[in-house]
Amino acid sequence: ISYELSLGMSVIGIIMLTSSMRLIDIVNAQAPLWFIVLQPIGFICYTISAIAETNRLPFDLAEAETEIVGGYHTEYSSMKFALFFLGEYINMFLVSSLATVFFLGGWQPLFGLTMIPGVIWFLAKVAFFIFTFIWIRGTLPRYRYDQLMRFGWLVLFPLSLFNVMWTAVMVNLWK
Repeated sequence: ISYELSLGMSVIGIIMLTSSMRLIDIVNAQAPLWFIVLQPIGFICYTISAIAETNRLPFDLAEAETEIVGGYHTEYSSMKFALFFLGEYINMFLVSSLATVFFLGGWQPLFGLTMIPGVIWFLAKVAFFIFTFIWIRGTLPRYRYDQLMRFGWLVLFPLSLFNVMWTAVMVNLWK
């Protein structure tokens, strides 16, 4: 729950900016400026929490592939093994898609390049996030359970709480 709380709170700033929970309204509100510019702290909290939520390597406490040969996947083979990994990559695709919608303008083009369809823009942004997930897995060491809990409660939670309070002040000043 230590990182899931900051994951949810990082999205609250976006909901406050758009006054809507509809994903289409969130993407349309980013037409002049993407929320990664307006919510950099929320983006950082979301990204770190999403990596922890998907149990990728810096935060792979359930699997611990580095300690046990293949983690808990050792007992599975063929279709069961494939379904476990398919589920992990679907989860990565989901949090990457949500990060694209929440912070990178969804299907809106970059620099006004409207000759490329919105679906291609969306998939390119999602592919960038998935590439980042895979790159982080290959470069960062694994954290211990106590380090993750300390980081979640003493760094991510206060940062996401600050982001919500800062956004509330800014939204009230703009009105």
